[in-house]
Amino acid sequence: MKKLLPLFCLFTLLTAFTCENEPLDVGFDLGENNNNNSELIGTWELVDFDVTLVSSSTFGDQSFTSDIAIISTEEDYTLNFTQNTFTTSGNYTYDTQVAVNGDTVSTDAYSMESVNGNGTYSTVNHVMTVDGSFFDFEFEGMDQSALQGEQTVTFSISNDGQTLTFSQDETTSQTDPATGNVTDNTTTSTSVWIRQ
Repeated sequence: MKKLLPLFCLFTLLTAFTCENEPLDVGFDLGENNNNNSELIGTWELVDFDVTLVSSSTFGDQSFTSDIAIISTEEDYTLNFTQNTFTTSGNYTYDTQVAVNGDTVSTDAYSMESVNGNGTYSTVNHVMTVDGSFFDFEFEGMDQSALQGEQTVTFSISNDGQTLTFSQDETTSQTDPATGNVTDNTTTSTSVWIRQ
């Protein structure tokens, strides 16, 4: 059971990793249908990322809390935006720590090398709709690069146009219709990029 709950939590985390909630700081025309992506166009270099997922579940009379922390340790990774598409390339490493009911059950380091990705995007105000994924992840030997698809992302660009930040603070709740068991997930994540 200790391995199953963290794995479920990580799956939830990875499908929502790039969903962000931070206000836009640049001078975009924030009209209702703004698709002017000129402030994003160019190459951005990853500075760091961190993700925390807290999952609380109740199974019958027992409650379980799983905490997953993912923190980048080395970054040599870029994100390149054109008008409507993006590509990613490079390498990065990260550490994961999984705890169940306060007890650490695993601490692992992962290295992602020669990562290449691509997709499309559009923006309205400070919300980006992405079809693809900015990151690939691996957890306990399983490749998570297939966790792609359309996602909603909120982003911020600094006033000087040199720092791009994605951040997320999201809580979801799921009830298993067959058992009535409830799982609450809170995801907090940030990735910071600088213009090259």
